[in-house]
Amino acid sequence: MSVAVKIRGIYATALTRLFLDQGMKVVSPSDMIMRRFGKAKGLVLVGAHDVEIRDSEDKEGIRIEGEIDGVEEITRVLRDRFFDTICRNKTTGSAELEFPFAAKAALDDLRNGVLPTVPRHHHLRIIASDAVNLLEERTLTRHPEEREALGLNIEKSLVWDRFQEGKEIQIQHVKLDGRVIFLSEGEILEKEFGQKRLVLRRSRFKGRSKYDGLGIEKREGDYAISDIQEGEWYYRHTYYQKDGTLIGRYLNINTPVEFYPDRIRYVDLEIDVVQMPDGRVIVTDQEDLERQFQTGYLGKELEERAKKEAGQRAERLREA
Repeated sequence: MSVAVKIRGIYATALTRLFLDQGMKVVSPSDMIMRRFGKAKGLVLVGAHDVEIRDSEDKEGIRIEGEIDGVEEITRVLRDRFFDTICRNKTTGSAELEFPFAAKAALDDLRNGVLPTVPRHHHLRIIASDAVNLLEERTLTRHPEEREALGLNIEKSLVWDRFQEGKEIQIQHVKLDGRVIFLSEGEILEKEFGQKRLVLRRSRFKGRSKYDGLGIEKREGDYAISDIQEGEWYYRHTYYQKDGTLIGRYLNINTPVEFYPDRIRYVDLEIDVVQMPDGRVIVTDQEDLERQFQTGYLGKELEERAKKEAGQRAERLREA
């Protein structure tokens, strides 16, 4: 169906490109969008819209509102194009979509097809929107070949230079339904900007009295070493007693972690892998993942990706 959509926010350029390519109309564009797209077919200076899109409050995605059929079509297009998109709070005439790591990267590529754009553009704009835009405009307008180098410099300045050994950062464990669980803070032990990797020590455990999946009681002095790398669909907690005795391992399966100056963030995909003290490896909570798929929070491709990742991680632990 043909949908007329009005778009505002940090994803406007990328989404305008996508919807125009889909044969939709983008109406009442901002002056910035008009400059970037000119007289592109489907761009309507003044007109009625079926659907309006704006940034979600945390800018991790968008909110869609409008006519029922239009909202359904926009949601379908976005979920088909970006397989890791999370859909929440879907009601008659509205929906909220979160764009995790892979979706943001694909949106970066769409925007780069319109004007030179640094990798991690949308992620970095959540941190410092105006500064990122200004640096891109000043440098990439004349030197588009510098997009990779400029992106690394911005990312290093905004995020990684603020990671210092001993600093504590938050861990935002985002559930598929949108709830944000703050795990115990992690003290930075190591950082590797080249590998986009952090190693954290965590000791002030919150929540339940037993370790998830392991079923083992938490004790005074226990600690965890958490190893986190950008681009991976999991990260590993290794739990120890005070004297260094291994308690067990827990691999959380999630959308790839995104690093912010004061926190890390990801969407938990329910299914996990645990390694017991005796070496047994178990994949847990697959039913929870399947239930969330049935609820509609995630699509089939993302569900299958999570299961595949859990299976591969379990096999590697067994072989180690």
